[in-house]
Amino acid sequence: AIHGRGAPTACAHSPTPACLRFRAMARSSTLRRALLAAALVACAAGEADTSRAVDLSMASDDECTAGGERDCSLSALQRRAKVQAEEGRFAQEGDEDVAAEPDAVGGEAPAREAAAPAAEAPAEAAAPAAAEATTTPVASRDVTMLGCQGPWCTTINEFNALFDTNDPPKMQQAIDKYSEWPSDKMGIKVGVTKDHFYEMYHGNVKNKLQEYLPQGMFAWTFGDHYQVFQEPSAANGQEVVVVRDGTITFALGWVRRGMFWNAVVQPLGAGMTFPHSKLENFDDCDNCSAEMIYTLKKGGLDGSEGERWVIVGLAVVKMA
Repeated sequence: AIHGRGAPTACAHSPTPACLRFRAMARSSTLRRALLAAALVACAAGEADTSRAVDLSMASDDECTAGGERDCSLSALQRRAKVQAEEGRFAQEGDEDVAAEPDAVGGEAPAREAAAPAAEAPAEAAAPAAAEATTTPVASRDVTMLGCQGPWCTTINEFNALFDTNDPPKMQQAIDKYSEWPSDKMGIKVGVTKDHFYEMYHGNVKNKLQEYLPQGMFAWTFGDHYQVFQEPSAANGQEVVVVRDGTITFALGWVRRGMFWNAVVQPLGAGMTFPHSKLENFDDCDNCSAEMIYTLKKGGLDGSEGERWVIVGLAVVKMA
C-alpha cells in the first residue's frame, strides 16, 4: 500500500505493480488536464468544435485508466492526432462556408455588393425614357387605338364622360364646356349619307335631344376604339381630327324620314364627304355602324385657351 505525502516520490522509480499503476494514473490525470486545457484554448480562439475535442480527450483518458503506461501513451497520441485532424477539417469547412454564404446583413457577399451599382445603373438610366413613353403615347394616322391617345385626349375623355350619358342636360353641358363655335348656326352634324347631314345647333342640343330621344327616332352608342384621321399641321391650322367607332339607330319610317330629309337635311360643300363614309342613301337601320368625328384645335378658335385642346367641330355619321 502507498500512503502519505512521500508516496509519489517513493514510487518514482519503483518497479512494483502498485507503483506502475500509480504512475499511469498520474500520467492520465496530467494528460486529461492538458487536453482539457488545449480544448478550452481552442474554443477561445474559435478554431475548433469544442464539444468534439472534449469528447475525444475524455475517451483517451478512459483508455489510459483502463490500460497500462504503454496503452495510455499510444492512445493519447492517436486521439490528439485525431483531434488535430478534426480541427483542421472544421476550420477548412468554416472558411468555405464563409466564402459561399451571403452576408447576413447586406444579403450579398462584399464582392457582389461592389458590383451591384454598375448593374443597376442602366436600368435607372432607362427609367425616365420608359416613363415618358408611357405618359406620351404616339398616335398614328388611320391606326385603330384602344382608348384615345394623344395630348388632345384629356378634352375628348372629359367631354365623353358627360356626352355618353345620353342625358340631354349633361350632353348640353359637355358641348358648352369643351367646344367653341364661330356661329350660333353651327353645332353637331348628324351625317345620314356620305355627303348629307342634319345640324343640331350647339346651343339647342338639350332641347332637340329631349324631343327626339324619348320618341326613339334615333339613338347612338360609341366605344373605346379611335383613329387619328388628320394630324395637326401648319397647313390645316393645327387642327386634329379623331374618329371614334360606334353604332347608330334610325327608326323614322318612310313618311317621317322623307319629311326629315326635305325639311332639315342639307349637303356638305361641293366635293366634300365625311371620312370613311360611302353611304349613298338614307334608310332606317338598327345599330348599324357609325363614327363620331371630333375636330380639335390647340388653344381654341382664337388661341386664347393656351395649351388646352378645344373641340371646334363634332359629327355623328351613319356608315351603313
